[in-house]
Amino acid sequence: MGFSTRAFLAVELGAFGYFGFFWGNFAVLLADLSRALDLSPGPLGIALFVGAASSIPPMAVFGRVSDRIGRRRFLLACGCVFGIGICSLAFSPSYPAFLASLVILYAMGGLYDVGINAAAVDLERSTGRRFMAFLHAAFSGGGALGALSAGALLQSGVNYRYVYLSVLIPLAALIIAFSTAGFPRSEQPVEGEKTGALALYRNASLLLVAVIATLGLLSEGEMEHWSGVYLRQTLELPALLGGSGVAVFYGAMAAGRLAAAGVISRFGDRRTLIGAGLLTAGGMSLAISSTEPLLVVAGFLLVGLALSAVVPIAFSLAGDLAPGRAAAAISTVTTVAYSGFLMGPVIVGGIAEVVGLRIALGTIAVAGVSILMLSLRVKTSRAG
Repeated sequence: MGFSTRAFLAVELGAFGYFGFFWGNFAVLLADLSRALDLSPGPLGIALFVGAASSIPPMAVFGRVSDRIGRRRFLLACGCVFGIGICSLAFSPSYPAFLASLVILYAMGGLYDVGINAAAVDLERSTGRRFMAFLHAAFSGGGALGALSAGALLQSGVNYRYVYLSVLIPLAALIIAFSTAGFPRSEQPVEGEKTGALALYRNASLLLVAVIATLGLLSEGEMEHWSGVYLRQTLELPALLGGSGVAVFYGAMAAGRLAAAGVISRFGDRRTLIGAGLLTAGGMSLAISSTEPLLVVAGFLLVGLALSAVVPIAFSLAGDLAPGRAAAAISTVTTVAYSGFLMGPVIVGGIAEVVGLRIALGTIAVAGVSILMLSLRVKTSRAG
């Protein structure tokens, strides 16, 4: 199983694409699952909060394990347990069972995210080329495909539980690919580098990157979790049209990430992040300023384009800031950044319970302004 750049890039594209495919399905099916369990935005937000919270301890404790045991074994374990979580979610008969399913899914999803991004950093270091934005485009493209396929299956009368189970098929193929692929060698720690786990949390530059990533993931998470609910319940759009609206967001992120390498090369990390914050705020303001479906979806498209480069830049910068400790650095950034997933659902759910989901989604515009302001302080070796 010798390492081949082209072969491993294909595996990584599949790994990122599948992760997006699942969350695209999840975004559309969440409305059906919440209806089946008779959940209003408040309890649903609490459930998503519990799920996101459950991802923090595993990432903090086990995220760096990938540096020790190797990417292959780490990802094989995460993929198998993730599949168990999907099965559990599909047949959740009650609110407690739903909570338990989310705990498994978010915990394994967080570790899987660390693993595939750490492997991407290994690939970048072994080739001297930037692949992160391209790989995150695969995630977004997978999200668009997942949202469209879920909407189409629901529209054709397939029960939402079986739509969940259908995503196990590509997961099985991915686990086989992990077991047979040649992985690039992980870089060894630099001699004299601090190796204590807490050292990375005291790195001010890394924490700034982590906060920006937090705001990016908060916005992405709110769009992933609530955009389908907003379109299908608040605006009362049919399943296929509602799923298409979610797909537009993911598709815009995919397109933005495919173009991100050129944009970053021309404008640099800092200016790209500043522009992303500005466009996020503008796009979300457009989406919530009208109930006209075309304008709402256009706003979602702008938000997707804007957010497309934020997290890839953050993960690449994290790898640059901790040579030889890519998984540990990404685990640090991801652990902090997942507080966005942690805070986002409960904030939106709580606000929506009082004033409605439309106004609650305005938190994404606020996050965009915050990304803009914080990006002014980013220091990077690359232009901009």
